[in-house]
Amino acid sequence: MNILRRLTLYPKLVLTFLVIVIPFVTISLLINIRSERLVRNEITESMQAKVNYYMNALEDDFGPLVTLQQQYTVDDDILNLAYSSIIMSSEQYTKTIMNTQKKLLILKNLSPYVDDAFVNIPSLHRKISALSFNDLNPDEAAALNQMANTYESPFLTYQNHLWLSLPYPNRPPIGEGFTIALEISSYAIKNSLSGFLVDGNGGAMLISDDFSWNETSGSVPAHRDQFRTLIQNQLEAGLNSGYEVFKDEDATYYGFYEKSSKLGLTLAIFVDENSFIGPLKQYSYWLWSICIAAPLLILLFSYQLYQVIHTPLKRLVGAFKGLEKGDLSTRLNYRSRDEFNYLYLQYNRTVSRLQDLINEAYVHQYQIKVAELKQLQSQINPHFLYNSFFNLYRLAKLHENEKVIAFSKHLGEYFKYVTKNADSVPLEQEIKFCRSYAAIQGIRFDDHVRVEFGEVPQAFGKLQVPKLFLQPLVENAYQHGLEDQTEAGLVRITFEEFATRAEITVEDNGVLTDEKLSHIVALLTDADYSSESEGLRNVQMRIRLSFGEGAELKADRGILGGLRLTMTIPL
Repeated sequence: MNILRRLTLYPKLVLTFLVIVIPFVTISLLINIRSERLVRNEITESMQAKVNYYMNALEDDFGPLVTLQQQYTVDDDILNLAYSSIIMSSEQYTKTIMNTQKKLLILKNLSPYVDDAFVNIPSLHRKISALSFNDLNPDEAAALNQMANTYESPFLTYQNHLWLSLPYPNRPPIGEGFTIALEISSYAIKNSLSGFLVDGNGGAMLISDDFSWNETSGSVPAHRDQFRTLIQNQLEAGLNSGYEVFKDEDATYYGFYEKSSKLGLTLAIFVDENSFIGPLKQYSYWLWSICIAAPLLILLFSYQLYQVIHTPLKRLVGAFKGLEKGDLSTRLNYRSRDEFNYLYLQYNRTVSRLQDLINEAYVHQYQIKVAELKQLQSQINPHFLYNSFFNLYRLAKLHENEKVIAFSKHLGEYFKYVTKNADSVPLEQEIKFCRSYAAIQGIRFDDHVRVEFGEVPQAFGKLQVPKLFLQPLVENAYQHGLEDQTEAGLVRITFEEFATRAEITVEDNGVLTDEKLSHIVALLTDADYSSESEGLRNVQMRIRLSFGEGAELKADRGILGGLRLTMTIPL
């Protein structure tokens, strides 16, 4: 704190602006970071859901193919060709082949993903397809004559193509009877992958279970093997879906993948980070630029402001330093019509008046007048007077005669006491006056606020105290603690006697913020602390004048939750 007081004007201006701006900039940065994180999570979850949807669509397309292919293993025509062709007549043989081709044509046309459907029959050394009848290719037959798990990984790879192959029988010797195979169209898969792209951007890749085959579409990163390795590691770890972020040359890609447990294929979609997170990053760059520029702008603005006020202020400070040394001859001239012109004029007038008042007890007379004025103000509160007569008028108009009688009686006692020509009174009279005041306020608030007076020790009753020293504390509870209270209010006044002191406590259950409590504590503890409300400070000054420096007035939070004022009086 001492360091701050020693700083000159320019550092104080800079620090002031920094203190104001930095919290807003910090909050903006935190909001941006959190928003970017939330939006990024939402986008990645949406992308992952799309990849899952596309993979389910592929499963729906290939599922009927696998089912119909399995049904063809028990087809009579195919079984007859494989095992009974040698005893068939030429007419039966030809008819059976044509029937088989019709069924294979149905299988081929069932899905756009099928490029060809055929059956290899080793006993005939023939390959019967939907549209042809050719010699059996031994290499192809050997490659396709393998058992695959039709429920988890039904595909085989041969000559960089995907095949759905189903040999019969499925136990040794495998495929001795026949092998039904479907060649999957790379062109159809590529077209399907191009439809999976998000807004036409990025790329897509379909990968086999053993990573020996893949088909791509769109803009696939050049180092796609790096991503394939990442996916393979994730799948081996048991993570069948998710996304990875990796860099490829000058771009950063998000790779979303989903493995199908039914097809044994993994679908991966690549999206350039700038295509869907670019706007967020651009906004972040602008915000960081503003954060960097803000201190520079603050320095520049503070310097300009410093220059505007430094020169005239320096002259004013120099004049005051001369005045401090007793030089009353200095006069200031200023050409502009801004606030410094007013300050210079007031300085000149003040110096002139000082020359006239230097030998008079001006300060003493001024303090006496201020003290008399505050005393009068504390004795008769016009606002309270207006409210009292208005409430009296309201009660009379409502014909509440009993309340009018009680109100008039208490109001008369109130003004009789405040106009009493006495500086000090017995404590019992002050308490009686406070009861009258509380009764008036009780009628005014329709008994919404209840006042509890504790038992007064016998030795207290005759104790001489300053007149109107307790009532301002009760009035403070009504005006600042309970006036806007929606629930039932409570003011509790207690008296305690100790060996060397007496304590009087006034406590309420009103709403008390930490800021308001700090304000009241500073008002009572810091003599330089300025405030529009001086009632509590006046009470503190009066009890110290009457009982010495040992008397004090303290403020804290009471057990009722509101303000607690504790007055200590040395005995």
